[in-house]
Amino acid sequence: MKMVFIVYNSALEGEVEECLTRCKVESYTKFPILHGKGQLSDPHMGTHIWPATNAALLIACEDEKVKQILEEVKKIKKTFKKEGIKAFVTALEWMV
Repeated sequence: MKMVFIVYNSALEGEVEECLTRCKVESYTKFPILHGKGQLSDPHMGTHIWPATNAALLIACEDEKVKQILEEVKKIKKTFKKEGIKAFVTALEWMV
C-alpha cells in the first residue's frame, strides 16, 4: 500500500475531482483549506493581501493505482502551469 498526498491550488478543485473519478478513487481524506507558499508561487494565505488557498488530499491505495494517479496529476500540472499542484508518495506501513 501507498499513501498519495496531493497539494493543489483550490482553483483546481474541479480538475482534481475529475482526476479522482477517472482513477476510480472512492476513499480519501480532504483538507479543504491550507495556507502556504511554494518555491515558485506567491503565498496562499486566504487573506485580503494573499487571497488564494490550497487544498490537499490523502489517498491510501494499492501500489498499482499510484502510477495512474501521478499521470493524472502530471496532466493537470502541464495544463495549469501557474496554479500549482504537487503529489507526494510514501509507503503506507499500517492501517487500522
